[in-house]
Amino acid sequence: MGSGTNSSSRRVVNTLIKEIPLRYKLFLGLAIAVLASLGVVYTVATHFLLSDAKGFIATEHATQIEGIKSQLAAYYSEKSTWDGIEDVFSSHGQNRSSERGQGGAFLLTDLDGRVIHASSPGMNRLDLSSRLLSVGIPITISEKEVGLLFTAPLLGQFSDVEFSLLSSVHRSIAYATVISLAVALLIGVILVRFITAPFARLTAATRAISSGDLTQPVRAGSKDEIGRLARVLDDLRIGLARSEEARKRMLADVAHELRNPLAVVKAKIEAMLDGVQPADEENLVKVTERLEHLEGLIDELQDIALAEADELPLDRKAVDLNDFLSGVAEDASTLFSEEGKEFHLDIPPNLPRAYADPRRLHQIVWNLLSNALRHTRPQDAVTLHVEPRNGEVLIQVSDTGEGMPEEVASHVFDRFYKEKGSKGLGLGLAITKALVEAHGGRIWVDTALSKGTTFSFTIPSSPPDSHS
Repeated sequence: MGSGTNSSSRRVVNTLIKEIPLRYKLFLGLAIAVLASLGVVYTVATHFLLSDAKGFIATEHATQIEGIKSQLAAYYSEKSTWDGIEDVFSSHGQNRSSERGQGGAFLLTDLDGRVIHASSPGMNRLDLSSRLLSVGIPITISEKEVGLLFTAPLLGQFSDVEFSLLSSVHRSIAYATVISLAVALLIGVILVRFITAPFARLTAATRAISSGDLTQPVRAGSKDEIGRLARVLDDLRIGLARSEEARKRMLADVAHELRNPLAVVKAKIEAMLDGVQPADEENLVKVTERLEHLEGLIDELQDIALAEADELPLDRKAVDLNDFLSGVAEDASTLFSEEGKEFHLDIPPNLPRAYADPRRLHQIVWNLLSNALRHTRPQDAVTLHVEPRNGEVLIQVSDTGEGMPEEVASHVFDRFYKEKGSKGLGLGLAITKALVEAHGGRIWVDTALSKGTTFSFTIPSSPPDSHS
């Protein structure tokens, strides 16, 4: 029963704490730290300053103490008793009654703390502990202690002036502590507002992003952790904006790519049905070509969907790269020569086999060769280079064409990313990257404007299990 109640209470407290705004939590934590620190400072300062003040007052009585002490020692040496000692104090001008707090009063006791003479009635009622006895001034005869002498300051009793001085010191410490607390809390309020203000801006920016407004930049006002968070959030905004733009462009391009072939097919079929055009082989071939274009477009979209779901099917086997690439090179040489461009195949004689899906590997290489064909000029050269490297096969497609800017190179494998004015859906290189990674390889690009571009990728030369 009790443990259940405690657990419920803790949950309520935790819930309340979680609902407190951050600025109040920071201010509360700062206030607790300031109060604790000033409490320690106040206690230590009060103890040491008052101790020093009391020591100063006791020192002021030193001359008076030495005088009465010598008289008391002479009296005991002569009488061997403390009887009649009141006459000594009377002759010293200390026999008058003293109110509590009169700093010139004396107390004389034996070594056990029994009172022999008290100048003030209040002193006669004191309970002398061993600690108080230790601060008494011994009266010595022939190196033998015969009594203890106390002044009022030693017993914590002071004159009105002395008491006023100690009270003034105590008040000064208290005032200084209160003022310090007020200043510290004021500075704390300013600091908390300064620290939490960027969070308010980040919250507003995050809400804008979540509502779909990707046009407002998230400004980083500093280089600290909050500034880095703002820059990360702005990078996220830019990435979302780019993805949204690519999505809209992709939808427009897909609609355009589907609309044109469908419009042609529809027009051809209607013309043949209306007898405007004959339903002969020539017209049917044109309809078939448009349908094949649509089929290829749909296949690309399906490949992207499967790649994103990591479900791209692969029929991997050992591929003889010498035979495989020789066939690719034969077709590529014909295609490139028709456009006045050079093609070179650079492979060593005894290449290891690649462990890959032959159809997908062919698609990867042809995607890269087609990309090089589009971005080279007549008289430019394209080279297909292959070499074994660390249990993998490195395949490179290099050209001496126009190259690409760094901004384009950094997004060239992004889905639906296209340079302005380029045709197609921007899926070719994205599919190429997905196919390479599905094989367990890597793909990257090196480029320089007006110097050319090199696409490189790796393919395993053996099944993954054979390495273990």
